[in-house]
Amino acid sequence: MLRIISILFLFLNPSYSHDLSSEYSEFKDQISYELMANNHKKNKKDKGKKKSKKKVKKWIEFKYPVLETDCLECKNLEGFVAPNTIDLEIFRMAGIIPGTPTSKDVKIQKKRGMIKIGMKPKFYENGKCKKCDDCWAIDYTHKRGGTPALHKGRDLPMPFNTPVLAMADGKVVGMFKNEMSRKGVEVVLRHTPEQTNLPFFTYTQYTHFNKWPLDLKIGQNVKVGDVLGPNGNSGKMGKKVRRPALHFAVFKSESPNWSSFKRGFLVKDGYWMDPVTFFKKTGPYEHTKIKKLNKKEKEILIGYKTNDGKLIPNNAKKIWPFSCIPGNIAKKHPILPESKINRVAKVNFDILENIQ
Repeated sequence: MLRIISILFLFLNPSYSHDLSSEYSEFKDQISYELMANNHKKNKKDKGKKKSKKKVKKWIEFKYPVLETDCLECKNLEGFVAPNTIDLEIFRMAGIIPGTPTSKDVKIQKKRGMIKIGMKPKFYENGKCKKCDDCWAIDYTHKRGGTPALHKGRDLPMPFNTPVLAMADGKVVGMFKNEMSRKGVEVVLRHTPEQTNLPFFTYTQYTHFNKWPLDLKIGQNVKVGDVLGPNGNSGKMGKKVRRPALHFAVFKSESPNWSSFKRGFLVKDGYWMDPVTFFKKTGPYEHTKIKKLNKKEKEILIGYKTNDGKLIPNNAKKIWPFSCIPGNIAKKHPILPESKINRVAKVNFDILENIQ
C-alpha cells in the first residue's frame, strides 16, 4: 500500500512522470500476474478437492460393498474377516481410503488414539538405542502440501540394511509392496494377549524396508528379536530424498478380527497406540487416561536385543525394533560420540542368520 501511494505521489510531479508512468505500468502488470497465478492455483486446488471427493464417494458406494482381499493366504488365518465387513471409520483411521485425506480423517484418527501423550522410552541397563527423530502424532500437514495429516508412528533413522527386529512373538499377517504409497515395503505382525501380556490384541507395523520380496511368508510365526528384513527408505517420496529410517506403529483392539486389501491393513474396532505404550506393563492403556499421568509414569522401561543376540532382560517378551548397546559396553567406546552410537549396530545383512 505504501509503495502504491509513493508511486502515485511521484507520478504527479511532471519531472518524474515519464519514468514513473512506465514503472507504474510494470508494477500493475506484476500485481495482475500474481493475482492471476494465485487464482489459478486456488482454482486448481479446488478442482482437485472436488475430484477427490467424487472419487471417494464413488469408491464408498460401489467398490467398498464388494471389496475383497487380494491376500489368498490371509483367508485361512485366525481372525481374518472380509474387508467390506470392517467399518469405514477404520479405513479413515488407517488413512487408506482412496483420495486425498481430509480433516474428517484426522478427527477420527485423534478420536482413535492418535494424540500426543508424552510417552518417553527408557532402556534396561542404560541401553543406547536409537530414538525417533519424527515422533508420534506430530502434525505432518506441512509435509503433505497443506493436506491435513498426522504422523502415524515413530521414525527411527538407521543406516541402510540395519536389521529390523520383531518386537514380540507373533504371526505375519500383512506384507505390502506399496510402490505408490509413502510406506514402501511393509510388514504387519499380529500378537495375541498371551504373547505380549497386554489385555488385548496388538498389531505391529514396520515400513520402508530396503528389499522386496522379504524372506517372510504370510502366516509365518516369528519370535521376539527375529530379523524381519533390512532397513531402508522405500516408498513414494516427496521433494526431498528420505533418509533410511524405520517407521513403526502399533494398533490395538479387543476384537480378534482383522483384514487387509491391496491398500493396507485394517483392525476391527482398532485404535492407534503410541509405540512406546506397547511396552507399558500395567494399565491404563487408553490414550486419554495416559495423557493425564505424570511425567515419571510416562517413562517406560523397554527391553532390547544386543548385537550378539542377547535379550535384555533375558526374559523380555517385547523389545525395541533395532539392536541396542548396553550402557556398560557403550562406555568402553569413549571415542564414539553418543550421536554416532548407531554405527556400532550396523550389520552386514549377508550374515544376519548368524545373529538370529
